[in-house]
Amino acid sequence: MHTHHIEEMLRLLKPVLKELPKAEQILHRYWRNKIALVWETGDVHKAANERDLALTEPEARTVLETLHRHHNPQLGLRWEDLTSHIEAHVLGRKLTRCEVRQFVKTGKLTIQR
Repeated sequence: MHTHHIEEMLRLLKPVLKELPKAEQILHRYWRNKIALVWETGDVHKAANERDLALTEPEARTVLETLHRHHNPQLGLRWEDLTSHIEAHVLGRKLTRCEVRQFVKTGKLTIQR
């Protein structure tokens, strides 16, 4: 597990943890001999934007949950799986020309509200 993931977990748990340094040690020890590949809804939004589409946050979560349930553990989850799923299920709305230019120029994601 990357340190930034552990730091994010600790940030979210901070209000209920009494000993933050101890919790950090426990998490580092737990993840010492494990790995986890983390996909975020931001990845789904980026994949959609690459296809000139904008998804809602609930649609992006559904894509992640569906791909997680149905992926082949021997192959893992690939970027192509995201884009193929989005296209196959006709998700989202078409980006405007302005949004496409913004994405190409700055990489800023467009998320349908």
